[in-house]
Amino acid sequence: MNQKLLKLVHKENVSPSSDIYCFERSDGSPFEFVGGQYVILNTGNDSEGKPIKRAYSILSSDSKTDSFQICVKRLGTGKASSILPELKLGNELEYSGPWGKFVGDPTWPSPGFSLILATDTGITSLAGLLLSQKFSGRLDSTTAVWFKTKEDDFLSEKELKNLFKGTSNFPNIFQIPSVSDPNRISTVLEILKSILGDCTVPENAFLSGDGNIIREVRSELVRLGTLESRIGMEAFFNTQRNPAPNLSLGV
Repeated sequence: MNQKLLKLVHKENVSPSSDIYCFERSDGSPFEFVGGQYVILNTGNDSEGKPIKRAYSILSSDSKTDSFQICVKRLGTGKASSILPELKLGNELEYSGPWGKFVGDPTWPSPGFSLILATDTGITSLAGLLLSQKFSGRLDSTTAVWFKTKEDDFLSEKELKNLFKGTSNFPNIFQIPSVSDPNRISTVLEILKSILGDCTVPENAFLSGDGNIIREVRSELVRLGTLESRIGMEAFFNTQRNPAPNLSLGV
């Protein structure tokens, strides 16, 4: 099998802890994907010789296939996030993808109201969907929500406005407690209750970010009447279920 390579063509620091990288295929062919999908980058080997592979949601619109963007949060302990900032323009990385069968399904979303919800770094997946061709004609029936902590500087509101310029929808941004706060999930569910109101049930939903939160949101949407088969999820962290009991928006 031929090695699949990407070439770095642009990088930009967008916050004290995050950078945007723009890649194109090294062979010059189009990079075709569906908004909301992700790629897996191989940034090399660790000290034990094991490949360092990480998944990154595609941030840019799928209407552009000559290149694409990802946003990476720099973590002090992150193997890949410490290597990526050292890349020079023209450097190449092995990759696989794009991946994400749910958002790639041509039958999703179905007609009706759609909810796109993200927490923390899951904003990249939310952005990819809002900027996608499949949502371009249905933004008026789509509500997008981003839950972030006060300390989070992953993407600024200014950067988001620049990213979404030219679109008719911009995510509603709400501040929530930190990851370790016991009130974090209940805060999200209370805000979601006020957004949905008494009778609005999404026909479609895509949830990304903190796995502990989005699993509870999915359970609540199913309880309200959204078909589970119409709800997609991508946990960026807390990928294993929290043993804490389920919470609810209310009886």
